[in-house]
Amino acid sequence: FKAALAEADFQRREYIRVKEGPHFSEFLSLHVGDDCSVTLVCKVANLKKESEFHWYKDDTEIIPDVKPDLSSGVCKLPIKEFSLKTTGVYKATISDDRGKDMSQIDISGKTFDEAINKLSQLAGASAAELVIKCTATGIQLQCHMKYYTSEMNISWYHSEHKLTHSDKTVIGGTPTMATMEVIEPMEKDKGAYSIVITNSESSHKRTLDLSGDVYEKAYAEFQKLKAEAYAEKNRGKVVGGLPDVVTIMEKKTLSLTCTVCGDPKPQVSWLKNGAEVEPDDQYVVSIDQGRFASLTIKGVSMENSGRYTMIVQNKYGGESVDIVVSVYRHGEKIPEAKPALTPKTIIPPKLPIEIPQPKTQPAPSGSSPAPSASSPAAPKAAPGRGIKSPTPSRRK
Repeated sequence: FKAALAEADFQRREYIRVKEGPHFSEFLSLHVGDDCSVTLVCKVANLKKESEFHWYKDDTEIIPDVKPDLSSGVCKLPIKEFSLKTTGVYKATISDDRGKDMSQIDISGKTFDEAINKLSQLAGASAAELVIKCTATGIQLQCHMKYYTSEMNISWYHSEHKLTHSDKTVIGGTPTMATMEVIEPMEKDKGAYSIVITNSESSHKRTLDLSGDVYEKAYAEFQKLKAEAYAEKNRGKVVGGLPDVVTIMEKKTLSLTCTVCGDPKPQVSWLKNGAEVEPDDQYVVSIDQGRFASLTIKGVSMENSGRYTMIVQNKYGGESVDIVVSVYRHGEKIPEAKPALTPKTIIPPKLPIEIPQPKTQPAPSGSSPAPSASSPAAPKAAPGRGIKSPTPSRRK
């Protein structure tokens, strides 16, 4: 009797839901397309112009990029970059003044696993051959495919040894490819590398032999990128403080000051309209602690107007920054100074780029350290002091 009563109650509610107001003719379901797109789909019926449709995830409303087209009766919600981060309880509602209907689906557990398995199957079938992409940190192997997420059953191998994510082998990817990077490669890292994409029905494998000329070429590219990244990190830079334009009244004192950085400490020089500024009673050039550079112009006059350029540079390259200075007389309207077209220019490093090697352990007492044959000795600097900016002698 209880079962019959429950069924009768259900049928009554279904009759009211379907006949009297807007309702779902097909409840929410998850679809994985051949292009690896993941979409929630449902169908609605018995609508009118005022009917409203809404999406929710874990009771928080989702505002889709494209509003549902209720005239078609089919509502779709793409789930971008489907992974564990996108799991949850999804809900759709349709309502108007006649009533409201709701459908929901829990995308986790078995539902999630089935979708991942389907994605693995499509991705494995679409997987391209492995290619090499060198970076500043190592040699990266890439496998382009229709879709990638870390939840897929994907494994990397070096010969027959299964690789795991570590400081030495970084395993990851983007939504369109799987990657594995060998950090700071060495001789022992040569050999055959494979990626295996597995699902419940099949397995797909791609292999690349990283040895011989292939390894040597990749290693040379890695060393080049590593050197360029090191130079970019350590080159002379202007880290703030200088304006693009300056307007100042005649007979005032102008101080252009900024912070610079670089390793080794950069040299700083100043130009006016392309000619080097020589310190004298009016122009004062200084650099304090190797970090704070300034150009001071005392008692500015109309002749001091122009384009000033600050050059910050060490052996790894640097930057040049332009500042437009406009001087006006007392009582005149302040002129509208126009900024330089190229406020900052990158200065390339001197080639070849040498990366300092780690310091070796001190030699035992009584013995002299052997001279290094790998690179010429670096010029000696005064102990405890950085490289100073070249400062021409003051005019008499």
